[in-house]
Amino acid sequence: MAMIEFDLNGRMLALDHTVVHELRAKALAGAGSSSTLNDLAVILSPALSEQKSVTLRRAESRALEQLLNPRDGTV
Repeated sequence: MAMIEFDLNGRMLALDHTVVHELRAKALAGAGSSSTLNDLAVILSPALSEQKSVTLRRAESRALEQLLNPRDGTV
């Protein structure tokens, strides 16, 4: 399976293409109420098509981590 690598503030994370697709869908779903989720969705789109390493800024890194590990249902 294809993996996409993320640089989260110096920490590397590799996620399966399917997982990234699901995360993009979640980010798009919340994009109307969160500009950070909108930014994350925009960043994930080319990552899916180009399947290359992605460096995220601090806010997008936090949003990605919260989508991966939701605690209270908010981002």
